[in-house]
Amino acid sequence: MKRRLTIYIFLIAALGIAISSLFGVWTYRQREVASARQTLVELLDLMDAQNYYTDAAAWSRQLQTAAPDKRLTIIAPDGTVLADTHGEVEENHADRPEVQQALETGWGEANRRSETTGEQLLYEAKRFTDGNIGRMAMPISSVNSLVLQGLAGFAVAAAVALALTLLLAHKLAQRTAKPLERREEELEQEGEKLQSARSEFAANVSHELKTPLTSIKGFTDMLSSGMVRDPEDQKRFITMIGVEVDRLIELINDVLKISELESVMIPQPEDRADVRQVAEESREALKQAAEQGGISVNITGSGGVVAMAPARLRELLTNLIENGIKYNEPGGRVDVSVEPAGGKVTIRVSDTGIGIPEECQERIFERFYRVDKGRARKTGGTGLGLSIVKHIVLVYGGKIYLDSVPGKGTTFTVELEAAK
Repeated sequence: MKRRLTIYIFLIAALGIAISSLFGVWTYRQREVASARQTLVELLDLMDAQNYYTDAAAWSRQLQTAAPDKRLTIIAPDGTVLADTHGEVEENHADRPEVQQALETGWGEANRRSETTGEQLLYEAKRFTDGNIGRMAMPISSVNSLVLQGLAGFAVAAAVALALTLLLAHKLAQRTAKPLERREEELEQEGEKLQSARSEFAANVSHELKTPLTSIKGFTDMLSSGMVRDPEDQKRFITMIGVEVDRLIELINDVLKISELESVMIPQPEDRADVRQVAEESREALKQAAEQGGISVNITGSGGVVAMAPARLRELLTNLIENGIKYNEPGGRVDVSVEPAGGKVTIRVSDTGIGIPEECQERIFERFYRVDKGRARKTGGTGLGLSIVKHIVLVYGGKIYLDSVPGKGTTFTVELEAAK
């Protein structure tokens, strides 16, 4: 199982690296094309300013010596070729798109196959001060050669990233597989049930990973195919790719949290956390989300101290409060109360939100289970928040209860041992 998980995680990460590398190469090539065009523009400006082209023999020799891969053509307004560094050209150039643009606006450019030489060329044309058109061209193969030289850096970076990915995938597979293997030993005689749980877990993880990866692939395909040319659209697509990557990272982090809670999480005798204080910290961390949703978060009660690591209590409270914010209505409330009594501390997180249907309440703590899948995805949920809450409560010997009425709100009640 560890081997399968290692391969699976590695392939997912390798796909991400491959997509990123391809996009990087495409961006690098676009930059080189832009740089090449800028060089042609500067040469034309220099020639126009200093009248280099008036002495055909002189500028032809200078250009062939300094830049043998570039071609200069002087074209009369009627399309007649007055001079060309590649020799005598009799064909009229009035129909060339870059020439027409230069005559109309002063500048023109094109990327096409030369009808004279048969090569794929980059063209830049300028209307000189005497009315003639100066046109510089260079083979696109020259740009491609520069890009190929730069590919070595991309290849080395990708190879290092893949090596690190393989190592991390192996470690992640070990951590993920450990609790499942332990359960397999415990349930070696209810085998069908275990197989069903493992299959469901794998299917859920696959489904959750597939959605953002499909989005990333769609965006990068459109960018790499050249369908998106507007710089603002390109920026927007890159931003959306970043959002989907963040979603993948959030999902993987949540899976790791559950894996840690199931396998290596052991309460320490010295663990202490002030519930009121940690609740205030969670409220502050969610302040922006609450304000955006128009939700008020209120905390009442005295500061009971529980035998739990502060980081774990913060995870627990943050998940519960965040759920109350996400599944609420504008102008709603999330109320957190802390009540220490009888050697225990009772924490209640209540909201005035949409509530949970009765038929869904028994499954609400299952991994990846969502009552409203559309709303959960829109608000960025992974479907693991309440599963993490339940695991934390169980690890520390506590209890959690749910009371919810659709359309009126939900209350989660957590009972934890008070610190001695």
